[in-house]
Amino acid sequence: MSTNKKIDIICIIVLIFAIILTILFINGEKLGLTVVVDEDSEEYISSEYFSTNDLNGNWDTSDATVITLDGDSISVSGTGAYVLDGNVYISQSGNYVVSGTLNDGSIVVDAEQYSKIWLMLDGVDIYSEDDAAIIVDQADKVFLTLAEGSENYIETGAEYSDEALEDNTNSAIFSHDDLTINGSGTLTVTTDFQHGIVSNDDLIITGGTISVTAPEDGLKANDALNIASADITINVEDDGIHSDGSFYIESGTVLIDSCYEGIEAITIDMVGGDVTIYPTDDGLNANGGSTDSFGMGGMGEMTSEETSDESSDESTEEEETYINISGGNLTIINDSGNDADGIDSNGDIYISGGNILVSMTNTGSNNAIDFASENGGECIITGGNIIAAGSSGMVENFSSSSTQATIIYTYSTGAEAGTLVSLKDSDGNTILTWEVPNSFSSLSLSSPEMSVGNTYTLVMGDTEESITLEEINTTAGDSATGGMTNNMGMGQGGRGGMGGMGKMSIQMNSDADSESEEMTPPESMENSGEMPDINMENSGEMTPPENMDESMQMRGPGAFAETEETDTTEETTGLTALSELDSNVWILLAASAIVLIGGLTFAHFYHKNRL
Repeated sequence: MSTNKKIDIICIIVLIFAIILTILFINGEKLGLTVVVDEDSEEYISSEYFSTNDLNGNWDTSDATVITLDGDSISVSGTGAYVLDGNVYISQSGNYVVSGTLNDGSIVVDAEQYSKIWLMLDGVDIYSEDDAAIIVDQADKVFLTLAEGSENYIETGAEYSDEALEDNTNSAIFSHDDLTINGSGTLTVTTDFQHGIVSNDDLIITGGTISVTAPEDGLKANDALNIASADITINVEDDGIHSDGSFYIESGTVLIDSCYEGIEAITIDMVGGDVTIYPTDDGLNANGGSTDSFGMGGMGEMTSEETSDESSDESTEEEETYINISGGNLTIINDSGNDADGIDSNGDIYISGGNILVSMTNTGSNNAIDFASENGGECIITGGNIIAAGSSGMVENFSSSSTQATIIYTYSTGAEAGTLVSLKDSDGNTILTWEVPNSFSSLSLSSPEMSVGNTYTLVMGDTEESITLEEINTTAGDSATGGMTNNMGMGQGGRGGMGGMGKMSIQMNSDADSESEEMTPPESMENSGEMPDINMENSGEMTPPENMDESMQMRGPGAFAETEETDTTEETTGLTALSELDSNVWILLAASAIVLIGGLTFAHFYHKNRL
């Protein structure tokens, strides 16, 4: 064989080999190859919502720069930080530990935009009269760690300086960039100016015991707001938690003890944790999308949908808006709203797990569960235990695509606050029970133990009614068709006090034939202004969440039964589509193509010159 023919064969082999490597590079993980990544890099993600650094609240402080606060003075031992005009400035990537008291000043992070800052609070008490007490002017990401066993206090005044306002600083802890709060210590944030903790990018909380008191929002993020393993208490006058993007909670406890709206975001995902909300308006509010009606959440959440031919295409490009509950314990109690919703989505609602309790008063257009049915929205139930009570005027039927049986019971006379509601199967076993805190005229009930074709007994106080589930969504009561099927309510409920909640408990039996464990609820706390314990009875062992302090056990969801959480992750087995490729992949592919073309060009000229 001639040399020329050998070159031709070699070029073909190289080309085939390059194509194979390219396919492996694009689909390596799907083909079982292990990706090696630096775990210290934020590119390494331990889950879709949290990086390894987000979850690391116990990093090495041996080489950290030590910042000591002493009233009106500050000392720095180490590099990367300096003192100016009563404030301490952090200007370089690295680890920093702060302790002591600062009478009037701030910790300011002002580093390069690629910098990652680890800032540990180890017993600080910082007051700032006219600016945020902790400010992130610039960094790639700041990890604010609460040292084990530490107690940390942040407080600011009621009026911020012109300089702070020009910088759009609007909270006691304020960050222009990504902010993570982790660790196992405590953090108490108190401000008389707007919000508690704000991030203009992502706000991630993965640990600590955190308390926020503010005149407007408690926690606020422009992008994602993700929570895991933290114990959070919020007292505010506007939104307890607000995100202009997404909200996600995986574990931990959140008690929003007073607020206007509880949790507001475009998308809300709850896969675990214990969330208790006492709003005067909506409990959960997915406020994205576009609607041509006035939403139950009020005028501020309505956007006008274009109807002209010229803009019809734009009107169809709506934001994805939903509430998705697949696990955890959610309790919403509103004793003062008038046109409020417990769970409100301008789009869809998906419930596939968890334990949900909602109590709205039987006044105005209070709706326990509200979704955008008038715009094609759906409320699909495939799992979970639900008792949702409210007014019957605006109650909506669940979607026919639901796979778990539901009952909507409505009646004109209504029930008084504190009415014990129970749903029992044909053998007399209690499936659901709750002493509903507020008056109501509608009930939405669902449980995995309910099946089409079976007959159940609904007990409300001294009355009983037999209900046979003829279809997946069954309506009953003296207004069996339910209320309106769309949400045309206008305005918002006023702000009022919390009032007495009455005594409540809930029992869930995962197997009607199994022997359940009896739990005795605490004594009734009548008219105490506190929500008493919730008690669930299930076949499994039930204990209160370990990270709940005593006060939260008295106010929060108490001892819920463990429920199996639905895995909502979709498994993809096909090869990666071109539209899914990251920009870095395209750069590497382009470089490979250039090298390949260069090699082929060389081979061509070599072959030509040999002829």
